[in-house]
Amino acid sequence: MQHSKIINAIDVGSSKITTIIGQYFPEENKHNIVAVSSSPALGFRKGQIINLEQATQTITNSIESAERMAGFQIKSAIVSIAADHIESINSQGVVAISDQSGEINNQDIERVIEAAKAISIPNNKEIIHVIPRKFTVDGQEGILDPLGMSGVRLELESHLILASSPAIKNIEKCFDEIGVKISSLIYSGLSAAKLALTDTEKELGVALIDMGGSVTTLTIFNEGSPSYSKVIPIGANNVTNDLAIGLRFSIDDAEKIKIKLNKICKNQKFEDEVDTSDFELNSGQGQKISIQTSVAGIIKPRLEEIFEIIDTEIENSGLRTAIPAGIVLTGGGALTINAPEICSNTIPLPVRIAVPKKIGGLVDNILNPAYTSSIGLLMYELENNQPVQKTKKRTPINNIFSKIKSMIAPLLP
Repeated sequence: MQHSKIINAIDVGSSKITTIIGQYFPEENKHNIVAVSSSPALGFRKGQIINLEQATQTITNSIESAERMAGFQIKSAIVSIAADHIESINSQGVVAISDQSGEINNQDIERVIEAAKAISIPNNKEIIHVIPRKFTVDGQEGILDPLGMSGVRLELESHLILASSPAIKNIEKCFDEIGVKISSLIYSGLSAAKLALTDTEKELGVALIDMGGSVTTLTIFNEGSPSYSKVIPIGANNVTNDLAIGLRFSIDDAEKIKIKLNKICKNQKFEDEVDTSDFELNSGQGQKISIQTSVAGIIKPRLEEIFEIIDTEIENSGLRTAIPAGIVLTGGGALTINAPEICSNTIPLPVRIAVPKKIGGLVDNILNPAYTSSIGLLMYELENNQPVQKTKKRTPINNIFSKIKSMIAPLLP
């Protein structure tokens, strides 16, 4: 059996909780999805727990469904979060190089990272990520890895991502109740970036917009690493709510109409009015709705408002001129009709939609922007050397006899 690694990932999103079990084959650098399961995020609001018991049950449902599909139990997992209590700070750390020869070692790098973390933060916040951006050795800037270099003074510019301590404790309570250990807690903007962005985009400067149900993450990269992270409490559900009010349908039916409109407008010519008979709605079958009213009168104004808020955040970050690669749009909200065009018209930068690619296994329903962050967690786990569960590699019988023969051969006359 080929040697492989099993990775468990749970994406705590604002509209759904997704559990993905992935299998990685190092020899081929190949990924397979073994199991995937999503449950509506009941007990959560905008990525935060509002009902502990209901949230625990939601996570349990997602995990158990994935376990049944995979055929084994999940004991630990990497978990991603996105809620508006997440914020970021860029900080500096400075230390003197300890070795008398002046050579920088791992201890010096660890000390300068600790120095970068030594900042004043609110009592209800804690650091969940310390991301080194670039090092400076004796005034020489832009060093990515100073290990082994010589100098007297080592400086570090780092990107810190903070989260609410009570919110993290509530998440941990849910998983403790279930009996699943959180191996690491990840800001979802970083996991989405693993799949959505290219190395060139991250080096040039790019803004990643991951539009979920009720929150949108904005993560700005330049010079190869993140420099601004923000969670905005608005998302694609706001469009659904407007459709429900404007068309006088339930929330569930409005969501189905939103998805169906996107398919109709892209795949065929249409009249202004469309019959809802084939929309599989819970009510209102046979009614006719105006596409012009729905798209231009309801969806477009709300999307414009969302992208204007994001544009303001980009301006506030002070990095507008540092993102020549433009905007990369992903998340379930990216599937809303005309989202890329409206984004490009509102934010004067080039826009593209990121879709998960190059992965095998059970992927029929998940190779779309709604699962970019979820699948990205698997890549994040591997690239950051987190502990993984290994499958056993069976040694062929012939190889065993060959080894025994080679060991006793010198002893024979």
